[in-house]
Amino acid sequence: MIGQKLLNYQITEKLGTGGQGTVYKAIDTRLNRPVVIKVLAPELTSNAASLKRFEREAQLASALDHPNICTIYGLYELNGVHFIVMQYVEGKNVRQLVAGRPLELRSALSIAIQVADALAAAHARGIIHRDIKAGNVMVMRSGQVKVLDFGLAKLLSEGGRSAHDLHLTELGVPYGTATYAAPEQARGQVSDHRTDIFSTGVLLYEMLTGTWPFRGKTSVEVRYAVLHDVPRPIAEFRSGPVPPRLQQIVDRALAKDPKDRYQTITEFRDDLRAVMRELGASDPVQEDLIGAVAPRHISTPFGEAIRHWWRRLIGRSKEPSPSTLKRTPDQTPSQGETVKSVAILPFRNLNNDPAVDFYEFSLADAVITELARLRSLIVRPSSFIAKYQGQTRDPREVGRELGVDAVLDAGFLRSERRFRVNAQLLDVATGEILWSDRIDASADDVIAIQDRIAQQIVERLSIELSTDEQIGLLEHAMPSADAYEEYLKGRDRLGRFIYHTLAREDLNAAINHFERATELDPRFALAHSGLGAAYANRVIKGSGNPEDYARAEEAFIRALEIEPTLIEARMHMVFIFLSRGEKEKARAEAERLRREAPNDVGVHFVRAMIHRLDGEYDEALREYDRMLRLNPAEAVVVSYNRARIFMYQGRYDDALLALARGSALEPDHPLIKTFRALIHYYRGELKVAADTLREVLARHPQMDGIRPLLAIVLSARCEHEAARAMLTERVREAAQADPDVAYWLASAYALEGERDEAFAWFERSIDLGNENLPWFRTDPNLAPLREDRRFEQIIARLETSRQRAREGA
Repeated sequence: MIGQKLLNYQITEKLGTGGQGTVYKAIDTRLNRPVVIKVLAPELTSNAASLKRFEREAQLASALDHPNICTIYGLYELNGVHFIVMQYVEGKNVRQLVAGRPLELRSALSIAIQVADALAAAHARGIIHRDIKAGNVMVMRSGQVKVLDFGLAKLLSEGGRSAHDLHLTELGVPYGTATYAAPEQARGQVSDHRTDIFSTGVLLYEMLTGTWPFRGKTSVEVRYAVLHDVPRPIAEFRSGPVPPRLQQIVDRALAKDPKDRYQTITEFRDDLRAVMRELGASDPVQEDLIGAVAPRHISTPFGEAIRHWWRRLIGRSKEPSPSTLKRTPDQTPSQGETVKSVAILPFRNLNNDPAVDFYEFSLADAVITELARLRSLIVRPSSFIAKYQGQTRDPREVGRELGVDAVLDAGFLRSERRFRVNAQLLDVATGEILWSDRIDASADDVIAIQDRIAQQIVERLSIELSTDEQIGLLEHAMPSADAYEEYLKGRDRLGRFIYHTLAREDLNAAINHFERATELDPRFALAHSGLGAAYANRVIKGSGNPEDYARAEEAFIRALEIEPTLIEARMHMVFIFLSRGEKEKARAEAERLRREAPNDVGVHFVRAMIHRLDGEYDEALREYDRMLRLNPAEAVVVSYNRARIFMYQGRYDDALLALARGSALEPDHPLIKTFRALIHYYRGELKVAADTLREVLARHPQMDGIRPLLAIVLSARCEHEAARAMLTERVREAAQADPDVAYWLASAYALEGERDEAFAWFERSIDLGNENLPWFRTDPNLAPLREDRRFEQIIARLETSRQRAREGA
């Protein structure tokens, strides 16, 4: 059948043959993913009763949605050929993995625990596997386990015999099934879920010793051994110590009488977990989560000594590995090249210790910052992981929400001397664990954890790095421990301000932490950049002034002197250039960022802002579309920015529709409400507009930048005293640094008949980069100014400037 096509499945190779049929690898041409196809043997589908049984069992197996169970995609029939399509698992089965050699204790326990997890899920649904064996347990390189062949499952409530009683075996593995069969199965008796417990015990024994507990030259001899022999102790096969409790667990699982075994698979699993914890009991930080462990065999003392010697010899190599070094520094992914995407979720505080809560967001934010410099990886920004802080969510569900290929889910434990992170990198589409590890570090070396996670994400997602990117990940300035902790506290408080509270106390605390970090380590570039971002966001969020931008610029310049490639600092410098009236510098830097960081959402946001300020609406909308393609979770930000463009174009219904899409995700977002109020204003619905803006300011009184909008609405309602009361000194401070606030302030003064003030702020908006000529010509708020000669002079000057810029380009 090689080369043939069954429905949309192109068969590429034969994997094996067994009693149930023949197994092939194929490509799903519709979804472009590998799958496994099991073509059922004709004798199993020759009559209606057999076919119905297999259909029922496939339905049972497909209902088991668990990360350690191989997914069944469907049961099909084509021209009399019946076949099951299931998930393709890349890795080795336990038989191939063990290959006659004992596994390292943590590896064996991890695999057994995951098999037990899978069986616990099945048993809870009333389904037993009945054929647990080394060939049916796949282990990926990361250590994640997938249990195969639930096609032999049956309902616990059913009696009698099932397909298992045909004694189906793997091709080339004589007596394999007999070796794992429980005594009651060997006798041909009715079996229950405790047969799975026995078989899992056999599997664990094999991983711990490298051989089977029950052996014989024929199937009869093997079955006799299962019924009567006592396996040799585990310690006889291992060079290192074996926890006494582990031998007791294996003995209980392999008890001849089902009544003497574990009565539930969860009890078996929990005892194995307890042994896993005991292996790290000397550590002051107790392990709280048991994840997948990359499989390893027992290391001989000589082999381990060689590895230590080699690590000391090479140190941290600066030489890029052949698997990752493929692109030159100036290359970016081509149009047809697949670009991977990842989301780093807030780290969970497993101790629930309020004193270290700041690590939850800041550690994730630090990893995001480190990965954001890579051109071949799309990293979801901190703005869209912040909302998951403090939540307990399925990482795959979050990954689907964020539209990424992979999700890093991690928890941390902190003691006085140690810091531990349990991390898993999950494939969102398949649920596979691409990488899982427990990372330990001194409490003074948290940055080592961040580096380890970043490097593993790059490796497991097969990210291709340029030379400069490779070296950048391997080697960067290492701040002092105290400076790094202050930096993380600053990121945490800045994140709270930007994404949650907009509270001045959070921003002030962030500034204090960043300043302390730079004092402790003046060469700490990220701390200088964080300080600049804090000052800049005071302006961007409508509560700052030009002095804040001056402080931000000073911090960014220092950061870029130390580390010239910092994306955060360079993006914020675009705002600084605009605030100084250096529009061409802002455009040039935005263009360089586009070339160097084409997958950074923030870069496209900056470019969209410049197009909007230039009145280039179609170009701005295209940049917003690119933001959504890179990160569907940008829907809220894109919604109110699109609405603003539609407002300029008089497309009010489209604007409200865009805002409705954003509101469906974040109904209380202040900027969504602000721009909805603006649309109502331009449609003449003044009361709704005024009420909405008052509500926003009541909840966010520090957003002085939107007070001119309420003044505009109140002026239109002839509430002139109330309108003028909105135009405070704090508003004028904000308008000095923000082109939009300056424009709104000019509009409010125009409507109040104060032309000189209106023109002064109109000119200030233009100086800050606002050259939105189409809107200047049509905005009804500027109608009082169009009668003045000064207005035509301003428009003529802007047109001349734009023409010169086009000719120069």
